[in-house]
Amino acid sequence: MTKQRFNDAFQHHLSQRLKYVPHANPDGQGLNLEDHQQETTQKILFALKQQRRQSLSAVASCGSGKTLVEINLIGASQAAKNQLGINDKTKDLLVTVGRAPVEGVRQQFTDLGIDTGLWSGGERDLDHPVIVAGIHALQMAQSRRELKKLLPPGTLDLLIVDEADCFLTPFRRKIVQSLHPHIKVGLTATPIWPDGRSITDEFGPQVDELDLREGILKGINANPEVMFYESQIREEDLKIRKGDYDQGVLEAAWKHAELHLAIPEVYEHLVGESDRKKFPTLVYVPSVNLVQATTKSLNQQFGEKIKIVGWDGKNTSTSKMKDDMEAFKKGEIQMIVLCEMGGRGMNLENAMLLIDAYPTMSLNKLTQRHGRVLRKVREGSILWNNGWRKNKAFIAQIVPKALKYRPALFTDILGGYQQFMQLKGEGEGAGGTPPEDPIDILRKRIEGKKPPTRVSLIKKIDALDIIQRRVDLPQEDETGFFRLPRRYIQSNKR
Repeated sequence: MTKQRFNDAFQHHLSQRLKYVPHANPDGQGLNLEDHQQETTQKILFALKQQRRQSLSAVASCGSGKTLVEINLIGASQAAKNQLGINDKTKDLLVTVGRAPVEGVRQQFTDLGIDTGLWSGGERDLDHPVIVAGIHALQMAQSRRELKKLLPPGTLDLLIVDEADCFLTPFRRKIVQSLHPHIKVGLTATPIWPDGRSITDEFGPQVDELDLREGILKGINANPEVMFYESQIREEDLKIRKGDYDQGVLEAAWKHAELHLAIPEVYEHLVGESDRKKFPTLVYVPSVNLVQATTKSLNQQFGEKIKIVGWDGKNTSTSKMKDDMEAFKKGEIQMIVLCEMGGRGMNLENAMLLIDAYPTMSLNKLTQRHGRVLRKVREGSILWNNGWRKNKAFIAQIVPKALKYRPALFTDILGGYQQFMQLKGEGEGAGGTPPEDPIDILRKRIEGKKPPTRVSLIKKIDALDIIQRRVDLPQEDETGFFRLPRRYIQSNKR
């Protein structure tokens, strides 16, 4: 078989999948592609067919369903090789980061009847035409000089790299390059590093882009309601290391401020007792120790009424994560407490509330983390059929006192506070939001309730709704972040 025959067959089958992802079994039920997924697929096909690209990249907002596009590409490759009768000779590989994303992606392949092996978390099942792998498994194989033996050059027809910006370090780029795939596609929601490195450096020209702001405006992502809480930790006392807060100093400061006790107060302020099973919640904290402390505090206060679990890289197995995610979607678990390990790729569309107590100066980390709750419930999905709907989501961000430098805020992701307010106004009707949207009800309740005492609620005011002159806009500082002058915010202290 020549590579040109594979190319022609692959492009033909992909052209048949521009609107619909078929099940591998003709009797199985496939999935419709939404408009933005169709557009991305069409642009990838055009780049492969007309521009004759063998390596390309694309940007898709968190929660926009890029994984389905990736699976569709591999499905087209599998169909092409089945047609040519060569599916027992080569493989297709999808690589991502984190155990939860690997398990979630593998499950989506399984749901579409695609024979898939798993290479992650100690499992190495490579005797399948499609493999879903975690980057850490490939790193271990590379370090042991096993990677070329396990996946010799010429083995891969198609390589899909999910969360492609995580593969821009020299070591990981070397791994990707050593695989020698015939076609290579990288996708992510955060394409550029602060130092200028881009996914295009490794994965080729960017053929499509959908950022989070556009995703929200178009109704692809949930429309966010955001509240900021300020801790008593002085931000200038935190140590900056490699462009972000030093983890050890941050953990010590958060313990000193007893943030593990403040988080239950924030949760109680946000969600009433009768509503807690209606608002599945994700909580982010900076370390394993704080995951454990926060989970314990939450369980002491709310454990008799709701189910709360904590995840950390040391004590949480892949099978437990899988079981917890399924229980979360079924409504059997109402809250998951996480640290860095849950910051990317985790697909829990019914999450309504995110409490982010993990300050960062990285817009990429913040975008990925907040994107976990901005996923809408896909029409026709199991969650949809079970009655879940979500046009909006709620984000509560707990930050240190902003003095010398300040952490990245959700508003920075969207280009500044004024742009966020404009977006919020434009997006109110997006997606046919019902008059009694759960987030609207939650917001009204919060506004009439006394705020927590261990942190100060920073209330958004309508100042930026009435600011018309450009000179009055919040200005970028030397790091590129927008600062909010004090006149634009007020502390609600009682």
